[in-house]
Amino acid sequence: MAVSILQRILHEREAVGAAEQRLADFISKNPSQVIHMSMARLAQQCSVSDPTIMRFCRRFGFEGYQDFKLHLAQSLVPSAPFAYEQILRNDSIENIVRKTCRNSLNAIQRALEDLVPQQVEEGARLLRDAVWTGIYATGISEVTAIDAEHKFQRLGLRCAAVIGRQKQWMHVEKSRPSEVALIFSQSGHTKQMVELAIAARSGGARVLSVTAADSPLSRVSDALIAVVPYDRTELMTPLASRLNHHLVVNMLVTAIAVLSGSEFPDQLPALDSWQTDKI
Repeated sequence: MAVSILQRILHEREAVGAAEQRLADFISKNPSQVIHMSMARLAQQCSVSDPTIMRFCRRFGFEGYQDFKLHLAQSLVPSAPFAYEQILRNDSIENIVRKTCRNSLNAIQRALEDLVPQQVEEGARLLRDAVWTGIYATGISEVTAIDAEHKFQRLGLRCAAVIGRQKQWMHVEKSRPSEVALIFSQSGHTKQMVELAIAARSGGARVLSVTAADSPLSRVSDALIAVVPYDRTELMTPLASRLNHHLVVNMLVTAIAVLSGSEFPDQLPALDSWQTDKI
C-alpha cells in the first residue's frame, strides 16, 4: 500500500546518496503527482538521471519505474485499511462487545503489517539516550502522552507529559541539545504540534513523532514511527488509531529495556510512588 511504500522511502532516505534523497523527498511529498509523471519529467524535476531513478525503484523491490508507479497508484486508491464491522444503533450489547473486540484485533493485525521495526528501534535509542524527554500531544492523544509518561518514568527515564498549549510552549521554547520532544498525533496535520516540533528543533532538541507518514509533522521530525491513521473509514475507527499508538508506547518501553540490558525487558519495575495498599 502507498503508506507502506512511503514509510520505507522515509526510512531509507538517510542511507542513500544525495540524488536519491532528492527523489525520496519529492516522491514522499507528491505521490499523486508522481504517478502521472514520465521518468524524464521526474528526472528533470529532481535533477537526477534515468539510471538513478531505476536504481531507486529497484532498491525498494520494483522491476522498474512503471512497476513502481503502478504500485504507488494502486495504493493511493481510498479503501478501508482493515476489515471493519459497523456498529449499528440496534445492535445488541453482545454484538457491540464482539464487534469492538474484532475490529480492534483487525486494527492490531494491520499495524503489525504496517509498522517498520527499524523506526521503533531508532525511536527507542533516541529516548534512551535523552537527558530529558518532553511528551507532547493534544486532544484525545493526550491520553497516550500520559500513558507514555507513566511507563517511561517507571523505566527510569526523565520525562514528563506536557499538556496544554501554554505549558507546552513554555517547555518547548527552552529546548536544548540532548533533549527529545516526543510528539503523538494521529493525523500529523495539527498545526500546534507541527509548530512545537519546529520550535523544539530550533533549540537543539531531537523530535520523535508517532504519526502518519508523509504528513506535515513527519516532515519536520528527526525520527518517525509511522502509524496509519484509520479515521477515514467508519465513525468508530479513531478508536483503532489510539489503540495502535498505545501499542507503540509499549514497543518503545520494551525496546528501551532490551537496549539497556534488562533481564526482564517486558516487565516494568514497580516504583514506591505507584504502589498502593491492598485489601
